[in-house]
Amino acid sequence: MSSNFNPPDPIRPLSVGNVVSSALVLYRSHLKLYVGLAFKSILWSIIPIYGWAKAATINAQISRLAFCELIDKPESASSAEDRVTPKMWSFLLAGILVGLIIFGVNMGISLVSTIIIFIPATLIFASSRDSTVGSPIFTLVQLVVNLVSWAVQLWFQARFLIPELPLAVESNVDATGTVSRSWELTKGSGLRIQLILLVAYLITAPIALIAAIPLFFALGSLIFLGVQSSSASASPEAGLVLIGSILAFIVLLIVAGALTIPFWQTIKAVIYYDLRSRREGMDLQIRDRNVEM
Repeated sequence: MSSNFNPPDPIRPLSVGNVVSSALVLYRSHLKLYVGLAFKSILWSIIPIYGWAKAATINAQISRLAFCELIDKPESASSAEDRVTPKMWSFLLAGILVGLIIFGVNMGISLVSTIIIFIPATLIFASSRDSTVGSPIFTLVQLVVNLVSWAVQLWFQARFLIPELPLAVESNVDATGTVSRSWELTKGSGLRIQLILLVAYLITAPIALIAAIPLFFALGSLIFLGVQSSSASASPEAGLVLIGSILAFIVLLIVAGALTIPFWQTIKAVIYYDLRSRREGMDLQIRDRNVEM
C-alpha cells in the first residue's frame, strides 16, 4: 500500500484546519480501500453481537491504516486486519464502555439542566405577575443552560473520541486500558478536539441530510394514507411511495455511512498521531509503546 502522503509536523499542536485537511488528504488518497472497508463494517453491523464486534474491528482497522501512513510505515489491509482481529472482542467491549460512560454523562447533564431550568423558572413566574417579562427571561435561561449542557456533552465526547486507536496500535492494551488511554491522551486538548468535532460534523452534515430526504417522502405518504384511511378507499400509489421511500432511505443511509465512517476514522488517527507526537515525543519511531508491526 503505497502513498505519497507527507505526515504533518508533530512539533507543535496541529490546528483544527490542519487536522481536518490531513484527514481529508488521507481519505482521498485511499478512498476506494477505506470506503470498501466501511461498507463491510456496515454490513457486519446488521448481525447482533458478533457482527457488532466485527464492525468495530474493521473501523479500528481503518484508523490503524491511516495512522501507519502518518508515521510513514504503511501497511497492507490484510496486515492491518491480522493485527486487529485478535482484539475483536476488546474493541466491542471498549465501545460498550464508552457508550455507557457517555450515556451516564448525558443523563446526569440532562438531570442537572432540568433542575437548573426549573428552579429559576419557578422563581421568575412566582415573582412576576407580568408574563411578558417572565417569558423572555425564562427563554434566555433555558437557551444558556442548553448551550452549556451541549458544550459539556461535546467535551466528554472529545475526551473519549479515540478509544480504538491505542488498542489497534499499541501493545499490551486491553478494553479498559484503551478507554483510560483515550482520556489520558486527550487531557488538556478537549476544547481543540471539540472544535475539530464541530468542523467534522459540518462537513458530514450535507451527506446526512441527503440521506434523510426519503424520510420526508415517507412522512408525506404516511400522512396521506392516514387521511385516506377515513375514506372508503385508499390510494395504492401512496403505499408504493412509502415503501419506495423507506428502501431509498436504507440505501442512502448505507452509502452515507460508507462515505463518512472512513472520514471519522482518519480524523481520529490524525488526532491520535498529534497527541502522541507532542506528549510522548513520537518522532515517527514509537518510543515506549511500539506499534505492533
